[in-house]
Amino acid sequence: MASRADVFFNGGYYHVYNKNIEPLAVFSDYKLSNEFIDTFIYYRSNRAYPRYSLYKKMEEKMKTLKLQEIFYPSFFIVDIISFSLMPNHYHFLLKQKKKKGIINFVSNTINSITRFYNIKIDRKGPVFLPQFRSKRILSVGQLVYTSRYIHTNPYASGLIKTKEEIFSYPYSSIAAYVKNENPLKFNNEPVLNFFNNDKDRYRQFVLNNAEDQKMREVVKYTSKLG
Repeated sequence: MASRADVFFNGGYYHVYNKNIEPLAVFSDYKLSNEFIDTFIYYRSNRAYPRYSLYKKMEEKMKTLKLQEIFYPSFFIVDIISFSLMPNHYHFLLKQKKKKGIINFVSNTINSITRFYNIKIDRKGPVFLPQFRSKRILSVGQLVYTSRYIHTNPYASGLIKTKEEIFSYPYSSIAAYVKNENPLKFNNEPVLNFFNNDKDRYRQFVLNNAEDQKMREVVKYTSKLG
């Protein structure tokens, strides 16, 4: 990954995103989407060795032991606050926990999924644009807004048709915010604390603003055409 001017601070929150090289739409394949999720969950940990492709070849007993280690929060190099996958791009809301955590998390994940994708379809070369983009989160309000933006992205872009489908979209962290399930250990606390840990209030917050977010996407797309 090319060097970059961004400086990521431990304890800082960042919106991180990138898209596929045209005309690829990698995440329109549900198998690749699931592979990507498994991959970034693995590389969230500083115990992510051997590399993920070799981990998958381990005996089941060894894989189970490694997975227990991978899910131990004190080893996380980043906290994943929110994420969503779209056919040709991804969004993360991350908190850096270890030095170079975000750089290493993104680099390892993208390198791994690129190898997997290229082997799968017998191609060579990069799959994503050379550098991911990032925006530092500077307030609680911005943190909450960015989480909502990420979770409503499938609806705002027209990938799903109704607002209620936001809460069943399988390639985002929304379930950790509105259901009593969080098996992948996304850190929803910084956002839900704003709502006094009331998941129904967060759900309503998403619903109330989904239409506005969709209109913003339409305006943005129309502006590009103009």
